[in-house]
Amino acid sequence: MNTVNSPQDAKIIIQKLPSDMGIHRNPRKGTLDAPDRILEGLEFERPVIVDEVFPNEFDLAETHSRILENTLELAEYSKPIISIGGDHSVSYPVVKALKESNPELKLVWLDSHLDVKEKVQDHNSHDVIVRQMVEEDLFDPKEIYFVGITEIDHDEEDFLEENEFNFYRPEELDCFLQDFEGEAYLSIDIDVLRAEVAPGTGYPDGKLDLEQVLEVVREVEPEHSDIVEVAPCLDTEGKTVEASRKILRELVESL
Repeated sequence: MNTVNSPQDAKIIIQKLPSDMGIHRNPRKGTLDAPDRILEGLEFERPVIVDEVFPNEFDLAETHSRILENTLELAEYSKPIISIGGDHSVSYPVVKALKESNPELKLVWLDSHLDVKEKVQDHNSHDVIVRQMVEEDLFDPKEIYFVGITEIDHDEEDFLEENEFNFYRPEELDCFLQDFEGEAYLSIDIDVLRAEVAPGTGYPDGKLDLEQVLEVVREVEPEHSDIVEVAPCLDTEGKTVEASRKILRELVESL
């Protein structure tokens, strides 16, 4: 994999975030072993260091606290960080830490879902975390770019109307690529891909092709990124892991 032992010697930091505790409304779980499956036998030309945050499998808030602390420590090395989940809730503490380190950071949410649902019992699950970041004033809505959205739940419609987000359906991808500029955190939910390309995920609602996602990586040139919601056990043919590996290679070469 061309791994090194010190962050100072690495060009890229890869952070493994194995967790499925943020999924609580869907029985289609399976993200826990995704980081290992995606990285297994993968080779990179650039030197990387692989770090891991182990979850508290009984306490999502504690897991998020561990991820936040670890990401803050990694950010001190001023290297691009690619986090591999895990369900999408792991992005919340990562983005929070990196936004603290770089207030100019914008958020590109490459996903078929908005993830602005209302919380259930103060639970920062995978489908509420963008709302949580806005309510904590981590981001002004104008700093957030939703890309590839296909599904909007009824309890999200009012929040979408009340806030001035940047919003792009799959057929509007070219408009996003023309509009976007600035420093970005790119969060890639694998369910933004068509189900034929990546069936191994909890909500296979996406409409983008793999090449379109790779184009977003190349054009946005993010400062940091993540890949989440890969559930290998839901894809017996391994298509989802393979698509994730291609995205990860592109990220490592582009960041």
